[in-house]
Amino acid sequence: MRILLMLLLTHFATSAVTENPLLMTTGNSDQIAKTAECVLKLSAKYFVERKALSGSIVIINVNSYSSTTQGLLLKTIHSSIKYSVMAKDSFYPHANASHFPEKAKNYMLILEERTELKRNIFQLNKLPSWNPLAKAVVFYQIKGNESAQRIAIEFINELREHKFFRSIIFINNGTESGVTSYTWRPYSENNCGGKCDSVYVLDRCKNNFVEQIEPQPEWFPSNMNGCPLTTYAIVSEPYVMPPIRKIPNAKFDDVYEFQKGGETNLVKTIAEFSNMTLIVRLSAIEENWGIIYANGTATGAYGVLRNDSVDIVFGNIEVTKQIRKWFHPTISYTQDEITWCLPKAGQASAWDNLVIIFQWTIWVATFTSLILMGLLFHYMYYREKNKKITKWPTNSLLMTFSMLLGWGSHFEPKTATFRILIFGWLCFSINMGISYESFLRSFLMHPRFEKQIATESDLIQSGIRFGGREIYRTYFESNDASSSYLHTEYSSTTFSEGIRRAALNRDFAVVSSRRQAEYQDQKLGKGASLIYCFPESDNLYKYSVVLLARKWFPMLERFNGIIRSVSENGLINKWNDEMFIHRVSLEGASTIVPLSIQHLLGAFMFIGFMYGTSAFIFLVEVFVGFVQRRAFLSAFFCGKKKRFSAVFKVKV
Repeated sequence: MRILLMLLLTHFATSAVTENPLLMTTGNSDQIAKTAECVLKLSAKYFVERKALSGSIVIINVNSYSSTTQGLLLKTIHSSIKYSVMAKDSFYPHANASHFPEKAKNYMLILEERTELKRNIFQLNKLPSWNPLAKAVVFYQIKGNESAQRIAIEFINELREHKFFRSIIFINNGTESGVTSYTWRPYSENNCGGKCDSVYVLDRCKNNFVEQIEPQPEWFPSNMNGCPLTTYAIVSEPYVMPPIRKIPNAKFDDVYEFQKGGETNLVKTIAEFSNMTLIVRLSAIEENWGIIYANGTATGAYGVLRNDSVDIVFGNIEVTKQIRKWFHPTISYTQDEITWCLPKAGQASAWDNLVIIFQWTIWVATFTSLILMGLLFHYMYYREKNKKITKWPTNSLLMTFSMLLGWGSHFEPKTATFRILIFGWLCFSINMGISYESFLRSFLMHPRFEKQIATESDLIQSGIRFGGREIYRTYFESNDASSSYLHTEYSSTTFSEGIRRAALNRDFAVVSSRRQAEYQDQKLGKGASLIYCFPESDNLYKYSVVLLARKWFPMLERFNGIIRSVSENGLINKWNDEMFIHRVSLEGASTIVPLSIQHLLGAFMFIGFMYGTSAFIFLVEVFVGFVQRRAFLSAFFCGKKKRFSAVFKVKV
């Protein structure tokens, strides 16, 4: 790995008496050389990973005029070591440096005046290589009655204001060639990243000999001595479950105690491994992730993180380019999927259960065979009875239908042909009856559903409303016709509201995290599935779930190590799975529905229809019989009356 050495050399051509010896054009060249050698040795010792300077890129800030001291310094740096050297001038705005975006690993600032430090830091901040997590080495020669320790504290606090914590100050007393290095402990029993109020000596270098006073400190120790880890939670089940209570008399008025959730357990584990006091804040607004604007201002949780009020935001955070620009995410600890989730297709109507078992072609063929065989049986039976029975085939058709249903029938076949036909029809009836009964039992054991919306084209054609979080709307910004329609008709809403509408109101399709949708589905349905999510092959996209840290958070590297360790041990998957197991075991209900009258509604409707038809025919027969009897009686009495009148007239 290359180590980037940013050596910024500034110059004020004012009082020659107060000039830095490393920047003087005249003077004791031997003393300057020895001081430069000490600076070089100490820098090589404390730069990242303690590697030699060979292969590093050195950026030297030089004046616009030639200097013998600068030449001597460059010669010292180049002696027996090869570098890539870039010269800069801090008095002028920096040109476009996009050709070198690599982040710096080390900085060196050689100051002539105490006030130069802030200006030099501002220039560094404008470079693409800006990295406050790098080590910052500052060289300064004290003047007059200046105190080396007070100067070191002043420089360290100035660097801390710009988020530099790994800082070492090289001090030269001005009369000798020796250099003393000072540093501090930003996190200790008495300090939790606050201002520096004391320093200690690391090394003293004189005459090219380095004497170590104390070893290089661990700026961010594994034991943080109870320092606060301030976080901001977004309730996002099952990643972050709702809090169990509000903590009174806390530093903030929105601190809550959280107990369950995969990310909640992860953050707790990080705090325990680091020996930090976990503080979890929560917004009163539901799902208050917030919005990040182009100028860097933000609202909601992002706004709190943007102004450095908290260290970490968690709650199913998906990293986008805009988020990565303004914040620093941790490594991904799990993956989730963004997909469409919508109402599960309802059960199909039950009234036609007895009919749809067979295809309509089978039903047509069966009833055609019934009519043909019934007419054939009637014809043969009519011939065998010497045409002494009714010509209407009603009775034969009923007997044939009874045989098909497996009921009893009354035929007295005399010829072999008639008997063979009846035997063949009986075999056909037995086969159809067994097939129908088998299919019916299997059919009733598996409930039927209407056609499920399973593609985006089906979703558009269905006319159902859809939407989700505003952050997902940008996914549909394309020239594709369907995506354009989805982008135009997209309704922004919270995830919880969208999933409730999809599961309970059944009038909405929501763009959702698959894990969140599955959890909410089992929660709202109490074990019964209420929503349907597109299969993995039809996902909108997959994304990595991370914790989101503030910009240049110094503990990020250590937290990444803890997350990696926890993930490799399988704890994160265990925490995620436990939420689903827990819900199903306590609130789950069996999805197997016992057979009820709804499944046989068609049979009861058919029976009722047949009974109604029979009653209607019976009433018609009664009415027709009544009319016939009345007509007969009328004709009879009319005939009697005419005969009586005729007899009377004859007698007269």
